[in-house]
Amino acid sequence: MNRFAEWMKSNDKKQRGVAEKLGISTSTLHDILRKGQMPSLKLAYEIEKYTKGAVTVYDWVDKTHLAGKDML
Repeated sequence: MNRFAEWMKSNDKKQRGVAEKLGISTSTLHDILRKGQMPSLKLAYEIEKYTKGAVTVYDWVDKTHLAGKDML
């Protein structure tokens, strides 16, 4: 389960209402929540605003490739 799915569950949010607020279809939201589809950068930002920062744009970044590497 991704962080956004966990947030929705803990805040008792329904897919239909969330999809409507974000301006996307319920099938798109389902794909993001259950199938691991990455949201667009714009949608990731909208999710961050909608969750009031509980789920950030950075949460969607695959951080596994950063392990053991120096950050600039």
